[in-house]
Amino acid sequence: MNLDSLTDMVSNAVGVLILLLLMTALQSSKPHSEPPLPIEHQSGLLPKFFYIHSDRVQSIDVNAAFANGLLAASESTSEAQQEFQISADFMGQRHDYLTLTMTPVDTDKWPGFEDLEMDDTLLGKTARSLNSREDFAFVFVEDEGDGVSFQEFEKVKQWFLDRGTAVGWIPVTENNPAYLCSWSNITACRYSPSHYGSGG
Repeated sequence: MNLDSLTDMVSNAVGVLILLLLMTALQSSKPHSEPPLPIEHQSGLLPKFFYIHSDRVQSIDVNAAFANGLLAASESTSEAQQEFQISADFMGQRHDYLTLTMTPVDTDKWPGFEDLEMDDTLLGKTARSLNSREDFAFVFVEDEGDGVSFQEFEKVKQWFLDRGTAVGWIPVTENNPAYLCSWSNITACRYSPSHYGSGG
């Protein structure tokens, strides 16, 4: 091996290292709109459910959801899983008598973050009725890829935390929709509050 070949090999290796460093630096400088995945902890608190779609927020009545699910099942003539109306805000699909998945509808009519303060809305009444010694807010955050839902979640999360209410959350997508368990099976769903340290 002559000196020219050795010089070429070293130059190539240095060039590759510089390229890797540049790519790493560019990647780390990109703004991340998605918060880190929740780090949950066990709790004796009961979840009260909320759903965020873009800049809209809505509460979820679990009892009504399962009552409507059982009614839809009793009226169905098919064995196949069918969608049914959970409420004016959600469609659902029952997987058994204990679990169902749900998708939002008519979200442009949903309230926004500012309605958490309003006592005359379902969202406001539900949010303000949480007892921090018994309940916590569990939020399904729909990931649409633009980061808007996560930005809205940060505001909603802080609103609850400022009032001493614990918050848990999970990201949901079209392929991984929000799911609910009936109250008799609530432990199977493992809804838990999340730890919130710096940046979390």
